[in-house]
This record gives sequence, structure tokens and C-alpha cells, in this order.
Amino acid sequence: MNQILNIGDKVRFLNDVGGGRISGFQKGNIVLVEDEDGFEVPVREQEVVLVDSAERKLNNSNAGSKVAEQAEDSEYKQANNVPTPHTAYINIEERIAHLERTVKRLQLRIEELESAKSLRERLKDSNIKVTETKKHIKQDTADGILEIDLHATELLDTTAGMNATDIKEYQLDVFRRTMKEHLKDKGRHIVFIHGNGDGVLRRAILSELRRDYSHCQWQDASFQQYGFGATMVTIR
Repeated sequence: MNQILNIGDKVRFLNDVGGGRISGFQKGNIVLVEDEDGFEVPVREQEVVLVDSAERKLNNSNAGSKVAEQAEDSEYKQANNVPTPHTAYINIEERIAHLERTVKRLQLRIEELESAKSLRERLKDSNIKVTETKKHIKQDTADGILEIDLHATELLDTTAGMNATDIKEYQLDVFRRTMKEHLKDKGRHIVFIHGNGDGVLRRAILSELRRDYSHCQWQDASFQQYGFGATMVTIR
């Protein structure tokens, strides 16, 4: 049966634990569900089920003794997902599992920030100069695309004393700072030039987009201009 979903509706996931409130919609029947920790999760409309329709009906009806009697009826409880002690126990376990996943995401983010801070301090102590002219940034006023070149030669005056891990971490730090700076620029197109190479930097960027910026859209940038060496992100 088709269900009518609106912003603010409470839903739960069919194929995963948890749920939240609907915060928006995207093309392709995508629903944005904001969980209790403020994370927006994109999910297909058919993969969520409305759970507070009964609450709206109760609020809009002339509640009386008949509603109270129905609330006492076990069949009514089952039809409206009234939790039993068993389901309440399951919900608590689901909540704990969700919080554990959230903590892991936060721990990973903290580790990334600390690693980036440590790298910047080490570069400073080693007198390795970071490019200050922002020559790696190109503003294309014709179509409003912000182009960020993540090649090490564009970001650093020298890579002396840095290994491959250091360079990749610095490139990702520039990516993160760019995303943070423009996160409120709805509709902004940003092209991150990561190059072809072995695809390590591209995979790392896509991984962070899926984890931290699922509300945004991304795709391969113009093949004619960049080949397979760039990803375009659209801020949503």
C-alpha cells in the first residue's frame, strides 16, 4: 500500500535498525531521514515505513472513551506498534548498537583531525612551506565551478621529508577544509582534481563523501577536461 510521507514524519528503516524524522526529499524517490544524533541518512522511499500515523490520527480526532477502550485492546496495540516488554528490549538494543556506530564514526573523525593537526605541526617544524597563494584553487566564473587541484605539487612547495601517507593525509585535509568552508553554499559545484594514479586518493575522497557528506551529490567530473582524474561534488 502506498504511503504518503511528509517532512517531519517519523519513520523507521525496513532493512536496517533505527529511523528518525524526515528532513527532506531528493530526486529518484530518495528520502532524507535525520536520526536522533542529527545525521541525515539518504534512503529509498520504499525502504522506510511511517510509524507515527496513529499519533496524528489520535491528535486530530475527538478523543473520548472509545479511543481509551481501543488503547486497552491488545489487537489495537499490535496494529499500532505499541511496544511490549519484549519489543522495548529489542528497541533498547537497537539504540545501543546505533550509539556504538555513532561513537565509532566520531572516534574516526577525531583521529583524522588529530592526524591532520600533527602533520601540519610536523611540516612547520621541518620548515616545509605550504603553498600560501592558493594557486591550487581556480574559480570558473562562467559556470560557477570551484576547482581544487589536490596534486602535491600544487599544494606544497616541496615534499622533502614527507612519505606517501603524509602527502595523502595533507591532500585529504585540504579536501575536508574545502568541504567545511562551502558546506552552506547550497548548489555550489566543486571539482576536486585527484589525478588518475593508482586511485588511492580518489577512493579515500569517495569514502569520506559517503560517510560524512551523504546529503551532497557527487559524480565523475567532465571526462573531456579531466579524464578519470577528478570528482565533482554538488553541495545540497
